[in-house]
Amino acid sequence: MFGHYMGHYLVKKGRITQSSLDKIIKYQKSNPTKLGNIAVAEKLITEKQADEINDLQKKLDQRFGDIAVAKGYLLTEEVNYLLSKQGNPFNNFVQAMSDNNVMTIEEIEDQLEEFQHDGNYSLDDMDALKSGDIDRIIPIFIDSYLPFASDCIGLAVRNIIRFINNEIMLNPSYKTKEYSFGNLAYQQLEGNQNLFVALASKGEELLSVAEPFAKEKFDSLDEDSFDAVCEFINCSNGLYASKLSEEDIHVDMLPPLFDSNKKLVSKVDIFVLPILINGGMVDLIVAVNCPISIE
Repeated sequence: MFGHYMGHYLVKKGRITQSSLDKIIKYQKSNPTKLGNIAVAEKLITEKQADEINDLQKKLDQRFGDIAVAKGYLLTEEVNYLLSKQGNPFNNFVQAMSDNNVMTIEEIEDQLEEFQHDGNYSLDDMDALKSGDIDRIIPIFIDSYLPFASDCIGLAVRNIIRFINNEIMLNPSYKTKEYSFGNLAYQQLEGNQNLFVALASKGEELLSVAEPFAKEKFDSLDEDSFDAVCEFINCSNGLYASKLSEEDIHVDMLPPLFDSNKKLVSKVDIFVLPILINGGMVDLIVAVNCPISIE
């Protein structure tokens, strides 16, 4: 994940080419980075057990390793071993850059200071980005003064990493009262708190969500692929509704819907978090306790 942040910065600054970055990202993907993949490769669990844990993650907002330990498939020591095999994203990126003769380690270190300065990142921010810990990375890019919005966004991002693509890049969130979209899949939650949660794109970038979640290739963004995006949103919101229920906050989930070539209008701020997924930009949209009209 760190490679996307630093890599795109280096491309933007003209330090490396886009083709070089693509080569680095592909090189890193050649090694299994998901904990489940490594566990299967190390013959600590079976593919069937890994699939079972992945399915449970659609019902439980828990890490792969925590579920595996609770199910008795792995010991805590084995999870720690797998985490060490998974490696540090920053070190992996530096090694990939060096192995492919794109930049030396010394050159990367020189660029890190500019990256930190231009991104206005604190030392804690840099440490979080290097760690790859999404729970530490999310607060860098979203406002946290509205708990329900930030909590909902955080859970949705974790689910994108779990079920869609673990190599995403978050961009700074922003607020708006009008949002034009090419394609939109959305769901409303009504009750003690009212939420509007959506994924949107200018073009057919939502396919980067539909295909991995449905485990199917789509020729275009049609009704079937939209259904897959809606199913993902419903899955993520179901986890969030369960979390709220534990806090004695009850919501009903309306059926997810989709629309195209319109705009969202609200009298209160809509939160938008742009996410780069497989080279395409998808916007995660969350609004809390404000009526949204689609015009």
